Amino acid sequence: MKTLKTILIIVLSGFVIWSCREDDMLSLKEVMPSVLDDIAVKEYVLTEPAANANPLLLTSTWTETKFNLSSSSTSEPAGPVNYVLQMDKEGNDFKNAVVLASTNTLSANIFVKDINAILLTKLNFEPETQGTVELRIMSYYGQNQLHSIASENTLKIKITPYKPLEEVAAVYLLGDMNGWNNTSTEYLMFRNSNDPDDKTYTYTGRLAANTYFKFIPAESLGTYKAYCRKDDSTMTYEESSGGSFYNQNERYVTITINTETLNYTITDYTESNTTKFFNTMGPIGEFSNWDNEPLMAKSSYDAHQWTITYTFASSTTCKFRGNKDWSNNWGGTAEALPYGKGVFDGPGATIVVPGTYKIYFNDLSGHYAILQQ
Repeated sequence: MKTLKTILIIVLSGFVIWSCREDDMLSLKEVMPSVLDDIAVKEYVLTEPAANANPLLLTSTWTETKFNLSSSSTSEPAGPVNYVLQMDKEGNDFKNAVVLASTNTLSANIFVKDINAILLTKLNFEPETQGTVELRIMSYYGQNQLHSIASENTLKIKITPYKPLEEVAAVYLLGDMNGWNNTSTEYLMFRNSNDPDDKTYTYTGRLAANTYFKFIPAESLGTYKAYCRKDDSTMTYEESSGGSFYNQNERYVTITINTETLNYTITDYTESNTTKFFNTMGPIGEFSNWDNEPLMAKSSYDAHQWTITYTFASSTTCKFRGNKDWSNNWGGTAEALPYGKGVFDGPGATIVVPGTYKIYFNDLSGHYAILQQ
């Protein structure tokens, strides 16, 4: 059996191989496609999970793709074979198929948030409206020349996507601190709430002498449409060459803005921790075995502001540690994502959805943001 599988792998690399005698030629005679296993539930009404949750919807399984050689009377599994689980609208013949999973195993997990996003953005389903999708497996094999074969069957699922709640829009500082780069996301305005109806943002940090700045929301990145100063308490939201906020003397401040009422305040921040600086800062948790945390980048303008882009391979708890010393650690509450405020030795926020995140941390106020990219 082991010898036959070895021969199959060789044959799959080129589909034909000759021995010293011409009549001993081996060739790939037949490919037996995979079969999707049936599922117990074929109708789903999706509801939006909690902000930091992405529950399992279903697990799809299938049989191996098998191969017959001209010299063999039985079919055998062989490799390498990659299985791609595809989905499309019913009756579309997979012309606009989207990939749900790519694996060399015989199963794939499908999660609620992931499939809901695909239904709305890729397949143009309407929220709260039932539609039918089809699933199939594509098997890819052969090394020198890649070939594919579709599964013998398809599965139909009736599914109703949900309408996601409004996401909290990110707002950034734009000004002398980042060279007026209108695509820069280095200096993020933090929040005390993840309620999208709460339009309040806050930032505690250093302002250098003779500094000009504005506030630019994510929707306006790449333009100069920003929240500008109107008077001592109110802003305007416009594209303007003027209207900058101005700071005369170097100081630490706490800035609070409301993007709905267009009110703002700027007050002095006088806590003693402005003179305590850390050499290193990093997110730490189960993903790093609570040690050897990845190191964040320190702002050259304000040494209390830290950022990193990091990919989490699985769900994990996340805290922040300074100087790799547990006497300098901050944790937030499990539900405080993507925005939160850490406290000393708190339990840490729980990242449930694996993926790549842009992470911000402010060691003056303890504010953090963990934004999925």
